Amino acid sequence: MSATSQKPPAAVDPRGYPALREALRAYLNEDWTTEYADSEDAARAFRRDAAADEAQLVAAEAKKLRAALAGMEVRDLRKLLGAGFGSGWRPSTAAEADRVLRIFSGE
Repeated sequence: MSATSQKPPAAVDPRGYPALREALRAYLNEDWTTEYADSEDAARAFRRDAAADEAQLVAAEAKKLRAALAGMEVRDLRKLLGAGFGSGWRPSTAAEADRVLRIFSGE
């Protein structure tokens, strides 16, 4: 598939994901690599630590974001998750981003 045949993803506004944004800033901040084995470990730590109502809000937003990110190039994901969501995490692949968001969503 050529790059020109891909449909560009819809714009994602991080302000529409306040609970997930807070979780990403807390668990995948600029020091996350010193605190967790990998990005999935950080997401699992959130799931262990979160109160039920917080986990539910984050799960709903993570599912919504996964759908919105479908087909987004990894370089765009890195920009969005970094500058947009205020995270210190820059996924190496789109698959990594999807796996982490799946964990945040409780899947």
